[in-house]
Amino acid sequence: MSQYLDTIHRVLDGNYDDATPEEKAQAVREMIQVCSVAAAAVAVQPFPLIDALLISPVQIALVQAIARIHGYKLDQKSVVEILSAFGAALVTQNLIIAAAKLVPFAGWIVGISMAYALTWAVGEVAEYYFKNGRGVSQDDLQVMFKKVYHAKKAEKEAAHKGDTTLKEKLQQLKDAREAGMITEDEFNAKKESLLAGF
Repeated sequence: MSQYLDTIHRVLDGNYDDATPEEKAQAVREMIQVCSVAAAAVAVQPFPLIDALLISPVQIALVQAIARIHGYKLDQKSVVEILSAFGAALVTQNLIIAAAKLVPFAGWIVGISMAYALTWAVGEVAEYYFKNGRGVSQDDLQVMFKKVYHAKKAEKEAAHKGDTTLKEKLQQLKDAREAGMITEDEFNAKKESLLAGF
C-alpha cells in the first residue's frame, strides 16, 4: 500500500494549474491504476462484508485526487455525493464482492476482479466528470459507470479464468509472513507487485 499512499499524497499535494493536458491525463492514469490495484489488494483479505469499509476510502481518495488534478478541492462529503451519482451500484457491487468470497476460489477471483473493476470505473467516470467541468448528467454518469465496470471486470476475469497461480502465490506470501520469514512491509510490497500484474 506504500505506492498507493505515496501516489495519493503526491497528487493531493501537487499543483496541476500549469500542467499540460497530457501531464494531467498521465497523472489520472497513474491514480486509476494505483487505486485499482489497492482495491484488489484489499479484496484479498478473507473476511466478507468488510470490503466496502476498506475499498470505499480508496475510491474516495481516487475521486479527490482526480478532482485535484482538474483544479477542484473536495472534502469527503462532496466526494460521497459525487459517488452517489453513480447510483446504488457501488453499494450493491461491494456487497456482491463480500458474498463472492463465500464461494471457494472462483468467488475469490471474482471478488478481486470486481474490486479492481469497480475502482477503475469510479476513476474513469470521475475523470470524465471533472474533465467536463462537472456538467455531466447523473444518467450519463450511471451509463458510463456500468459500461466501464462491466468491460473491465470481464477483461480481468477472462485473463485469470482457471488461474490458481495468483491465489497460490498470495497464500505463499501470507504463509511466509505468518512464519516470520518476511515483514508486514515486505508482504504488502510483494502483494502489490503481484496484483499490479493482475
